[in-house]
Amino acid sequence: MTALAADLTHRWIEKPISSQNYSSTQIFRASTIATLTCSLIGISILATDQSSISIGNGRSVSISAIKAKPDVYMDGCHVNNGEVLSPECTYGDLSASKTIVLYGDSHAAQWFPALENLAKDKGFKLVSLTKSACPAPEVRKVQVGAYKNADCFKWRENSIKRIKQLRPDAVILSGYQHFQVPSQYQSRSIWWAEGQRATFQHLQGLSPKLIYISDTPKPSRDIPNCLASNGGAKCNENEKSDPQISGNFIKVNPTPWLCTSNCPAVVNGIVAYRDASHISVDISRALSPKLGTVLADLGLL
Repeated sequence: MTALAADLTHRWIEKPISSQNYSSTQIFRASTIATLTCSLIGISILATDQSSISIGNGRSVSISAIKAKPDVYMDGCHVNNGEVLSPECTYGDLSASKTIVLYGDSHAAQWFPALENLAKDKGFKLVSLTKSACPAPEVRKVQVGAYKNADCFKWRENSIKRIKQLRPDAVILSGYQHFQVPSQYQSRSIWWAEGQRATFQHLQGLSPKLIYISDTPKPSRDIPNCLASNGGAKCNENEKSDPQISGNFIKVNPTPWLCTSNCPAVVNGIVAYRDASHISVDISRALSPKLGTVLADLGLL
């Protein structure tokens, strides 16, 4: 980049100036413009170079595609801090008699692409009830920034009222379990299990199938950035989440779908994570058949 700037400056500034009579002010202005132009060219080149990621076998994928979020974000259906009521967002076959609810935080919402595919293909209504930083287990979290426990509990209360009205054929729940554990708890497992049991008690009797998907692996770093910077093996150092589920939920553990002895960044040629936390939209869709098999075995498809 330095060599490029030097070449352009010499070619378009120094050579012309050496054969002309310009004032010092004119020379300064011209030099400044040249420097800014070179900087912008450099930024453009860098952006172009980092717009895609090589995933082997001569294949590459767009970073923006990897980092894309599920449609519930763009549709305004995934609510955020300060919001306590999910809008009425229904997907799939709107004329179907069968209804499945997706309930929880962004780690529930990450399964939306898989479930939307199934809803369209198999013919059921999919109702999305998700909110950032508010996992389905009724845990009280350490309050940080704009997050408020009171908002989460009010949102959960409103969502459960909605589920009670819908009486869906199934509720599929999940949640990010790697939040900071409040100091009054001796362990993460005790804290998380308490929240899961409370949620089960509130949902019991509202649907015949209460299905809990345990949390996906926790990436050790931002995976798209790691791959873009040729992080190599470091990109595969991702932590398996504890699949323990308390309460009489129907249990689904997605870890074998994403991991073997380790949890790689790229699974079956697909970048598995969109950031340092969530699975990508593409891998969610790719896992639709596996989730579909689970639902079919439960008589839901």
